[in-house]
Parts: sequence; structure tokens; C-alpha cells
Amino acid sequence: MKPDLHSSPLVVATVTQKSDLDFLKAETFSGSDVLEFRLDNLRDQASEALESMATSPLPVLTTVRSSLEGGAGNLSTEQRVSLYTEALPYSHLLDIEVDSLRGGGFSELMSEAAARGIQRIGSFHDFDTFPGIDVLRDTISEAFSLDADVAKLAVHLDNRSQLYALAELVSETRTTGRLISAMGMGPLGKLSRLVLPEAGSCLNYGYLQVANAPGQWSAAQLSALLQQLP
Repeated sequence: MKPDLHSSPLVVATVTQKSDLDFLKAETFSGSDVLEFRLDNLRDQASEALESMATSPLPVLTTVRSSLEGGAGNLSTEQRVSLYTEALPYSHLLDIEVDSLRGGGFSELMSEAAARGIQRIGSFHDFDTFPGIDVLRDTISEAFSLDADVAKLAVHLDNRSQLYALAELVSETRTTGRLISAMGMGPLGKLSRLVLPEAGSCLNYGYLQVANAPGQWSAAQLSALLQQLP
């Protein structure tokens, strides 16, 4: 069930709360290609989340986000690695921030994930600003140097010039044969999540029931909209 990230753009539905887990028990969800389980949000329901991951009909993306980039719970590196490790048997992808990978505390986890054939995402989030193309290009290079299979960028977009520059960077990265996921947050968030898949963003995020970042579509809406694009 390993997702083909080189195929058409995939939609990720993010599972962030107990009601999402209850929904997945009761419903057969067909509005996405991948389910992302945010274990930093679900740490108090970790056993229930792991059970849902184990029985998921869709590929599973595991994330335990750092509090420095929007994660819940102010978890330590050790706590985060422990949650990731518990989830490895059920994971097809892992998302870890470039900043966390840079620190070295996740090197053993990354090696184990690679050995299991789990695809690794090196991510970068800026909820408040657009850091500039040079910074983002350097971040992409660093993600791959730290053994990520996919570089992920989520940045605040204030204007269309920033969106167009980000789209060009996504296209440039895909032209080199590398995988990238990119999205905007803020005023142009929704528009970016339609434009960037067309530019080559391989993983495109929506929410299962409740938005967890500014500028999101629901995963079901996003999937339907992307299917209408040429």
C-alpha cells in the first residue's frame, strides 16, 4: 500500500482529534489518498490512534510535530521519537522537520524507517512569513542531504507574487527528479492548494473534519477540485 508519489498529485487528510478517530471507525472515508495521523495532537489517544493506523484502508503518514513548528504538547525529542517508533509498523511515510533532523536526535529513527521502506519527508513550516526563495531552496537541498525522500514546505503567503515564485520553485524541483510537497497558509492558502499540485506538489493536505492550519480545504473538497483540473 506504499503510495506512488511520482503519480498524479495525492491528497492527504489530516487526523488530529478523537472525533476524527471515531469518524474513521464509523465511516469508510474515500476523500483522500493518504491519512496523516498527527500523534502530537493524539498523544492522549495514542493506543486508539495506533489501532486506527493499523487498520487504515489508506496509506498512513505519521507526524509528531515539533512545538517549534506548530506541534501540540511541547513534546521532547525523546517523547517524539518514542511515538514515531511505536507507529513504524503501521507507517508508509514519516514527516519530520528539517530542523529536527539537523539536530541528530532522529538519525536512528530515519535509518530504521529507510530499512523498512518507509518514505521520509523533511518538512519546513513558517506560519507567519514568506522567508524568500533562496531560504526555501536551501531548505529543500538540506532536506535531501538529511536523507529525506520528499521536501515539504508550508509557508505564509501574502500575495500572488510569492505564490508564483513558490510554484516556480516546485516545478524546478520536480524537473530535477526530486519530490516536493508545498502549500501556502493564510490569505492565499486555498488558492495555493490548487495551484501548487499543478506545479508538481506530490502531497497536498486537507482536513478530515476540522481545519488545523489556516487556508485549508477539507480533503474531500480538495480531492474533488483537483480531479476537475486538467
